[in-house]
Amino acid sequence: METKITIRFFGSLVDLVGKQYVQLDAGINQTIKDCVERLGVPHTEVYFITLQKSFVRFDKIVKNGDMYFVYPECNLDIPKEYILAPKYEGVPKFILDIHLGKLARLLRMLGISAEYGVVDDNEIVSKALSENLIILTRDRGILKRNEVTYGYILRSDDPKTQLREVTLRYSLQNWFAPFTRCMECNGKLISVPKRDVQEHVPEKVRETFDEFAKCERCGKIYWGGTHYENMSVFIEKFLKDIPRKKF
Repeated sequence: METKITIRFFGSLVDLVGKQYVQLDAGINQTIKDCVERLGVPHTEVYFITLQKSFVRFDKIVKNGDMYFVYPECNLDIPKEYILAPKYEGVPKFILDIHLGKLARLLRMLGISAEYGVVDDNEIVSKALSENLIILTRDRGILKRNEVTYGYILRSDDPKTQLREVTLRYSLQNWFAPFTRCMECNGKLISVPKRDVQEHVPEKVRETFDEFAKCERCGKIYWGGTHYENMSVFIEKFLKDIPRKKF
């Protein structure tokens, strides 16, 4: 006996599926989680699901003729037991897959913690779980793992567009602190006296600048310059297009 169901996706989930309504031959003894993820939507992106106006959990076994409504994270007041992907609490911290190096640098530039450089998916998941990090990726497979709690599939290939995506998704504008993280390793930057670094910077830099910062993790030294000015212009333009949200 066939088990045909209909799933209606809302909001940003439509981007992942490509259309709002999907009819699916679910097969035998399949959960709604199995069906949703088969269509390319990881469980980390699903906030809640309803069937005939009633909330259901991921382990709901689908039946022939069912019609499910699947929603992304939103501000609706949902009973806690039916929230399928919990909202991240506190200051957002990320780990990015190996293909997102440019996005990692942009996030770090804005003071957002963005771990990067881990190649193996198993290690990414392990680090995310042990350090309570949000996984950012274009690989849907990694976010379909049952143990993963927090994760987001980037819709765009463009790093600047990706930055906007992540900013809006996690309201990062409330946490921005530009030039407080090392763009190379994600370590925190601390202000250091000129005398402590003058032997480690070019002579022209010593003659031109008096304020310096150093990464606590890798020791890289930073100072104002053309690159800093260009980044400042980028940040100013970027912030103008991002609405400020209150907690």
